[in-house]
Amino acid sequence: MAAAARLPPELRARDRLYVEAKLLPNYLAASYFPTELLAHVGAAPVGSRSDTGQYVTKAKSVTAQTRRLIFAVSDDGLHELERLITQGGRTRSEQQAFTQIRELEEISLPRQSDVLRAGKPDADAPAGRRVWEAVLHPSTARLGEPVPLDDETLELWFDLVATEDGEVHRDFVRRAGGLTFTPVSLDAERIVSLARFNPLRVLRPMPSIRPRPRFGTRSFQRLAAPTSSQPVLSSVSVAVFDGGVDTAHRNGTLFAIPTHDLTPKPPVQDELDHGTGVTGAVLYGLAAPGEQAPAPPLPVESYRVLPAPDVPGDLEGYWLLDRIKEEVERKGHRIINLSLGPTLAVEDDMEPNRWTSELDQLAWERDVLFVIAAGNDGDQDRVTGLHRVQVPADMVNGIAVGACDAPAPEAPWARAPYSSMGPGRFGARVQPLGVQFGGTDSRPFNVVRADGSFLEASGTSFAAPVSTHALADLVTRLPRVNSSVLRAFMAHFAERPRNHVKLRDEVGYGRQPLRFGDLLNCAPNEARVLYIDEIERGNVLGYQVAMPEPIASEVKVQITLTYASPVDPTQPTEYTSASLELTLRPHQRLYTFHPPKDLTQRSRVLDISGPEARKLLAQGWIPSQEAVTKTLGAAKVGASEAQLRDSGKWETVRDYRVTLRPGDVERPRLELSYVARRSGALDNSPTTIPFALLVSIIDESGTTDVYDAVRSRFSNLRPAQHARARLSTRGTTVPHWY
Repeated sequence: MAAAARLPPELRARDRLYVEAKLLPNYLAASYFPTELLAHVGAAPVGSRSDTGQYVTKAKSVTAQTRRLIFAVSDDGLHELERLITQGGRTRSEQQAFTQIRELEEISLPRQSDVLRAGKPDADAPAGRRVWEAVLHPSTARLGEPVPLDDETLELWFDLVATEDGEVHRDFVRRAGGLTFTPVSLDAERIVSLARFNPLRVLRPMPSIRPRPRFGTRSFQRLAAPTSSQPVLSSVSVAVFDGGVDTAHRNGTLFAIPTHDLTPKPPVQDELDHGTGVTGAVLYGLAAPGEQAPAPPLPVESYRVLPAPDVPGDLEGYWLLDRIKEEVERKGHRIINLSLGPTLAVEDDMEPNRWTSELDQLAWERDVLFVIAAGNDGDQDRVTGLHRVQVPADMVNGIAVGACDAPAPEAPWARAPYSSMGPGRFGARVQPLGVQFGGTDSRPFNVVRADGSFLEASGTSFAAPVSTHALADLVTRLPRVNSSVLRAFMAHFAERPRNHVKLRDEVGYGRQPLRFGDLLNCAPNEARVLYIDEIERGNVLGYQVAMPEPIASEVKVQITLTYASPVDPTQPTEYTSASLELTLRPHQRLYTFHPPKDLTQRSRVLDISGPEARKLLAQGWIPSQEAVTKTLGAAKVGASEAQLRDSGKWETVRDYRVTLRPGDVERPRLELSYVARRSGALDNSPTTIPFALLVSIIDESGTTDVYDAVRSRFSNLRPAQHARARLSTRGTTVPHWY
């Protein structure tokens, strides 16, 4: 209270203060959110920060992940909070609010160490002066949604910058997810004064755009133009935002695609070579000298956004993002390849980033899939985290692609040394989603030029468009596709290395295929089914698993669940607003029987229709409400909330692999439920989440003709490559691919 009272009017909003409350890790779950406490003092939750604290149990105390709640409160509300802390509750509602104070470790004004991120000076910036990115809190929350900062308080910020001889770049002020992003130019020695501004969330150096890979020897063997430049399917289009296509040296129909110059700057040859190579990989995949290019699977349009126009400092990133959003919204492209982005690695504190949050929201609202190069800093310092995936490859609704040193199906293979690594942000901890061949020093990537000749290079810039091409080809082969389906295929069919658990931060789910055509054809001992549906909050959906019965040997089951989620950039540790929980019930008649309270026997799993079950029922044993479940994922009983989060509770991509034995299977089913959160608390408002569920059933012994048995038993299944109509409506259990 004393620190709040000392704040001068120019450093705070007129009618509120921003205060932070650190949660004890024991109370991190959304169900523990201090709703009654905040309501009692009239506080509005406007965000959170990542932090650590002591998770205490009877047996031990360990350091664990937690968060600092950020709320806006009036002076009167702050006085009431102080009274409640010192005097306790007088009424029942006050006592309930007082009880929630015990869930907090501390309450304070924002710490300067959290607000100010000095970073390293830019050698190219004028001496002592550089561009900073200031992110300002929402003014309040209305119906759980953050409301951007009011103009009066924003003008206070502008005035404060002016008093420190700084400049606000007002043309580039942007609002996203309730946050206000304001670029400012300022001398480095004066930023400490700005960091005292109470509504300021973070002040950090503005990142520059990633440098281009270097090109090597030119090959004069050419890629022959396709026999037809007409795409296989024209209803879905792909956009490439990069350095453009070198139309001045274009030869024949190799790059006969629409090109758009969004930047007024004249083209630069290195940028053109990069953009042409990226576009060529999107069109034709992993091409080699002397080959003939295949027909492009989908229409592709190239947007030249590099070099960016003359904007102050490092504001080219803001300009680029604006152009990307405008064109995607205007043209309706469904797949976007981004082999560019800021030089900014995802950080443990997960502070909101404009690139990630705005593209994630765009992906959610318009069902757009962004395929993004993970970055080329994997060999940088791991202590400081510079080796991790770069923005916006930390998206939760996109696909981040790292690089490996050999294309599928060659062996052995490993992550390319330069390929940026995970983990990513909460909601997408497995980052990159996978790796694709991107070239190495000893085996460069063949970068196609406009005339069909090749340059040599390496980088995730080229791995990403190879995966984009594979996904574009997949679109032409499936009867119905959305972004969740494409992400499901990428995770499901990724080739895992032998020691995948140890290498997950390096390669994600594994090496991605160059094409999916052959993978759509099931071998006799396997069957795969794709479910596409959507679920409303609070509902439970059930799907029968297409499996032959009875099974004579062990069956391997792989389940991949992907969905799109709304995001909340004000809540870095609660970034995804939706959680889909998946349950596998392998046997419809196996139930858990619990003994009466006066008995000491352990619970037993029995066939509910058998004589032993009837005997126990007569003795007062109580059966479970549902059939027994098979464990999915690695969460342990008694795990902390932080451990549950890392096990994937709020992840938008999940991949499970289980083994079912003879006798364990009878009409198995998958059940899906949906819970939501808003401003860190559980949310009961009605929302609908689209998802894809891809299931593979494989008999590795080869004793069962799985494919024919499944197709005979489930006659409503249709082979994907022979169906060209919309096959489902919401709420059905009809699979879409087999």
